[in-house]
Amino acid sequence: MSIARELPKKPKETEGTEGTEEATSDLGLIPSFEEMDKRINDQIQAHPYHKAKTFMTEVPHIDGTPKHHQMQQEVWFVPLMFILFWGFGLVLTSRFAYIVQAIREFFYPKSRSNVFSDRITDEFGFKSAMTVLSFCTITLFCQLTLSQLFHMDSFGNLQSCLRMLLIFVGYIIFKVITTLYLCSVFFDKSTFSTVRHSYATIVFALGMTLFPIVLIASFTEPHIARYALILGCVFCVAAALLYLYKILSIFFTGLTSIFYLILYLCTLEILPIIALVGITLG
Repeated sequence: MSIARELPKKPKETEGTEGTEEATSDLGLIPSFEEMDKRINDQIQAHPYHKAKTFMTEVPHIDGTPKHHQMQQEVWFVPLMFILFWGFGLVLTSRFAYIVQAIREFFYPKSRSNVFSDRITDEFGFKSAMTVLSFCTITLFCQLTLSQLFHMDSFGNLQSCLRMLLIFVGYIIFKVITTLYLCSVFFDKSTFSTVRHSYATIVFALGMTLFPIVLIASFTEPHIARYALILGCVFCVAAALLYLYKILSIFFTGLTSIFYLILYLCTLEILPIIALVGITLG
């Protein structure tokens, strides 16, 4: 009995171009560089780790609000604060009794001359130093108040500080000249001297009081600085009320003096302050 051996069957030939492409792909031919790069990028982007990494790198790039410019960032600010600190420290250590006497004599009747009277002839250096220190401190306080409490960016550089200082000095000069004219017309020279010395006492005392406020507002946290500036504004209001009290005690001598008092308040207090605020914020 003959055993028939089965011959291997020949593979069927593929018909058309589709069979040819499939056969070529099955042979494992190397694809082009562009195709390999595309396949690798698709696999990387589909991987969960790549998605998480992309999310983590994109989150910190969210646009935020720009940081508010502060006067403390200026180069000149820290040296100026050191000079003011040294100046006030020198004044307090050398003229402490003199300052205490000034505060006491401020509340004396108008017939009594206060500590800044003309009888003291050897204190020109002290009064000049206190004038410069007080003017600089009040100017810095106004700048910090407008910048941090009212968020005005234009009040945070050296140019704005110099501008406000000049406006403040001009306001003081105008006030002294007009007070001299008013007192020379309705009163006498001694009355003008008392008013001028009282105003100097208030300005010097306000400068010394505001300097710790400026220090706290400059080198502490924003919320603490805000409370310090509000307290400084309260001190300014108290100083204005004290000065009005002194003016009342000087100018009010009877019912007929009410006209002088109203004239003084309108011409030398209300209108100049309105003009000062308008020029500063303008």
